Amino acid sequence: MSMPAGWYDDGSGRQRWWDGAQWTDDYAPVQGAGSAQPAAEAPAPAASAPVTSAPAATSRPSPVLGFVGLGLAVLGTVLACIPAVFGLGMVVLLAGFVVSLIGLFKKNAPKWPSIVGMIVSVVGGVIGAIVLVVSLVANLPSPIDTAPATNAPPSTSAEPSDPPTGESDSRPSPEEIAEGFAATIRAGGITTYDDMPEFYPCVGQYLYDSELSDDALRLIMAGGDPPEAERETAEKAIGNAVLTCDPQASDPSPQP
Repeated sequence: MSMPAGWYDDGSGRQRWWDGAQWTDDYAPVQGAGSAQPAAEAPAPAASAPVTSAPAATSRPSPVLGFVGLGLAVLGTVLACIPAVFGLGMVVLLAGFVVSLIGLFKKNAPKWPSIVGMIVSVVGGVIGAIVLVVSLVANLPSPIDTAPATNAPPSTSAEPSDPPTGESDSRPSPEEIAEGFAATIRAGGITTYDDMPEFYPCVGQYLYDSELSDDALRLIMAGGDPPEAERETAEKAIGNAVLTCDPQASDPSPQP
């Protein structure tokens, strides 16, 4: 019958721990010289045995929501920087922000992915809005580039600045003004408004209703410069006509 675990004399005069099956390397402390060692001791209670306690393993939940929100924030930032899909990018950024916010309140999970996801969502939205505004401003047509008053080619007439002679004294019709203005624009190499069927009739009607004289309108129709006294007025009228009749113009309100 095997002896129970406890401290016993191993034959060398010292107390040694018996684990119930074999001797271990644990020895009891040596007592003073005057004390007598018992030949054998009763089995010690199990609580006196050396026990090595291992720390309980603690596990923290994985921050899945934080990483998902961070991924959505990065994807939304990329999409928001593309003007064609800016709206979709903003939706993805909003989803990334909400998911990151939910992950921030998950107990015992690391918080840094959620915090980074929220920051990236906000910064991505700002960057995407800036890129969209810059893209829109860069694509707006410049009124200076489309104004034919200063960039119109020289007229083929021998004396473009002289008032026409032998012509009718009546005011040109809006259709005649539109045709002459269109011919002048196309002669300058500008074909932007050929796809806008209402543009030239609108310009013709606008110039017809302006304060320009009949002679100034005929000169503009012929591609020449209006009289010196009406040159500034003609430039403003043409510029306002282009801005009013072009639906893609940046400021369609007439200039003062």
